[in-house]
Amino acid sequence: MKKKLTGIIVILFCFSELSLGGPERDGNSNGSPLSGPVFVLYPSTPRALKSDTYRVMINGQEAFVEKLARFDIPVHFVRLAYNGKQSLSVEVLVPGRIHSYRISPVKNKVKAKKLGNRLLFSLYKPGYVVVKVDSLEYLFLLIDEPEVNPPVLSDPGVKNILDYGVDRAGGRLETNTLQQAIDDASANPSRHLLYFPAGEYRTGELRMKSNVFIYLEPGAVIKGSSKHSDYKESLIRFENVKHVRIMGRGTIDGSGWDGLRRDGAKEIYLLFLSGCQDIWIDGPVLRDPCFWNTRVFRSSAVHLRNLKIINNCPALNWTNTDGVDFDSSTGCDMINAIMHTGDDNMVVKGLDTTGLYNTEQIRFEKVIGISNSAAAKIGTETSVKQIQHIAFRDIDVVRCKRAFVISGFDSSEIRDILVSGMRVEQVVYQGKEKPRIIDIEVTDKSWRDCTGRCRVSDIMIRNMQVYFPLKGVEMQILGRTPEFGIRGVAIKGLKVQNRLINSCSAGHIRINDFVSGLTF
Repeated sequence: MKKKLTGIIVILFCFSELSLGGPERDGNSNGSPLSGPVFVLYPSTPRALKSDTYRVMINGQEAFVEKLARFDIPVHFVRLAYNGKQSLSVEVLVPGRIHSYRISPVKNKVKAKKLGNRLLFSLYKPGYVVVKVDSLEYLFLLIDEPEVNPPVLSDPGVKNILDYGVDRAGGRLETNTLQQAIDDASANPSRHLLYFPAGEYRTGELRMKSNVFIYLEPGAVIKGSSKHSDYKESLIRFENVKHVRIMGRGTIDGSGWDGLRRDGAKEIYLLFLSGCQDIWIDGPVLRDPCFWNTRVFRSSAVHLRNLKIINNCPALNWTNTDGVDFDSSTGCDMINAIMHTGDDNMVVKGLDTTGLYNTEQIRFEKVIGISNSAAAKIGTETSVKQIQHIAFRDIDVVRCKRAFVISGFDSSEIRDILVSGMRVEQVVYQGKEKPRIIDIEVTDKSWRDCTGRCRVSDIMIRNMQVYFPLKGVEMQILGRTPEFGIRGVAIKGLKVQNRLINSCSAGHIRINDFVSGLTF
């Protein structure tokens, strides 16, 4: 039996400190500049395929809907900026009559009107909106708040990447030239900002250097090669670098499902940061890796803002395309993002085995997650001495298999974990295990070799809401032994269909003898 595809429209309003320039058209009737219009439609990416499923009108103006047909289930999206000063009218048109829809996050209580094949609704303030239309594919409206003071090519310190003679049409591999531009920017403090105008810049693996600012104009795409031999480990490798900025409303595309996997690549990251400090990545679409999207390893002060992470996600089961993995790192965060992944959305790990690094002071906040696996997860890799001071705040889970997970497979002490304001709207019923809302476990028996010598303590889960009944859904908190157990879990304000859960039986929560100090 074929599984029907799930249709979701995701609308993003993002916040950043730099204007990213290059608007295609503005939505103001008097033609005033970017500071004036209610919205601005950004140009499509080069060689973009137009959607044959959706049309989208913004305040009566048609937007280009791009289709990523390469994925197992294609996704569709529009990009624009919106200042929130006036209402934004959105009209979505599909080939047939609309029978049902869901607008998320549910907390926003956005109402829509069905008129045949049209769905109409209005927005009044910046924020994420997700609309499920029957069984259609995903449609993302990626709406950023207009940014202020964009860099321009005439500014001091700005270098146009086209001055290097690169091909902006994507017809020639430009790895060596782009690498030279990065090297030059790092070596020359007076010209350290590389400006990428709209266009497609095809490349193999690039090595980031310290003190480099890369600005991606709307319509600019750093496009990964589809040949495995052009990579060692990632599209962009940050190794022992400091003070780097990647900003803008452009795109970084890993070509994972655009030929790279077919050429034999399986574990090529989009972005891999190792031994880094003071890194900011703000605004771009990060899409189509053949492995994890962004891994931050043995690093500190890495800040991710306003990212649109679009990975392959199959109809059934999962592909190993995590969203963001903070691994053996300290003082890192991700704020205001959307993540569409085939595996876990937000991940905290501890793969380091040297004993020199811990994973601590990690924060995810204001994130929408769509996944076939976990929404927010600690583990399974838990080899560092301590994983502590971790927070997941204001998380909207549109779809997942498990909402909040701690998998203590190795030997870390896992403590001081906060989950606050998580809202779970849908789970997927696939595989042998039941979907789980809360899944905390220390174990030495799983899909990989593990010792189960973790200790878990001081876990606060508060104001979590589940919008569907728990039929076929469970929760579990399971220690392994008295020594490697779980203590001090507080579940406060957990509601299922607005019903307060104040006991294990009411919440379908399974515990064992190696759990102590569980309170509601």
